[in-house]
Amino acid sequence: MGASVIWGAHAVVARISLAGQGLHPFDLIACRFLISGLILAPLVWRERAALIRLGLPKLLVLTAMGGVGNLMVFTTALLYAPASHGGTIPPITGPIMGALAGYLLLGENPTRGRVAALGLMLLGVLFIGWDGLSTDAPDVWKGDILLFLAGVSWGFFGALLRRWQAPAFATASAMAIVSAIIILPLWLGTSAADFLARPAWLQLWVGFAQGIMLGVVSMQMFTRSLEILGPTRAATLSVMVPVTALLLSATVLGEPIGAKQVLGAVLAILGMLGAVTLTGNARVRGG
Repeated sequence: MGASVIWGAHAVVARISLAGQGLHPFDLIACRFLISGLILAPLVWRERAALIRLGLPKLLVLTAMGGVGNLMVFTTALLYAPASHGGTIPPITGPIMGALAGYLLLGENPTRGRVAALGLMLLGVLFIGWDGLSTDAPDVWKGDILLFLAGVSWGFFGALLRRWQAPAFATASAMAIVSAIIILPLWLGTSAADFLARPAWLQLWVGFAQGIMLGVVSMQMFTRSLEILGPTRAATLSVMVPVTALLLSATVLGEPIGAKQVLGAVLAILGMLGAVTLTGNARVRGG
């Protein structure tokens, strides 16, 4: 839940940074991975033996699905789709795909209660994002497809961590370094000069929000939850992302909250609580 709250807050912070301050998406991505990569480098070195056993090919796959690849798909989607879609479609897709990935990759059969809870979550998040999802604006479908793919890759990312028995936080730390290596030349060739000319307070704020809170704190919380809860339960907690984003959008940005959105938040929270605490452990086929 802590990771999801940070991710929900990030949606508001990113909107202010991109729309209010005129930053480039690569500025946010670069700050996230360059700073977190530097902070986490000692951990990567300490856990190098486990990471060597994991192997570079698997690390690259995980980086594409849960690191810079996922974030680039998400930010590109927002060039076409409104922010309401960005706060709705991936949190819907992620838990469902996490359950599907657990079934396909780990042999987990979700209980009937968890299936029902996932359905309640889906209904709640649909209520939250109904106004945005019902738009007929042109080209929105392009962004929606990319947001769907971002949710799919995130759901499978958690299951692959478990299947490959990767040390979750050490792997996420190595992913930050790989992501930094990938994004650095792209950032230098686009918006780096403009960002470095901005006021120091803005650079420090973006660096703290992206590199420390999003890149280190939230990932430590989420990867630890994967180890404790498993991918299916951990993925359900992403439902708190649109709820947090909705509340902060109203209080920080002054955006109105309608009755459908309030109802959706209530349903989403009830579904999350049911999926995590009331539906038991997924059954493993052949176990």
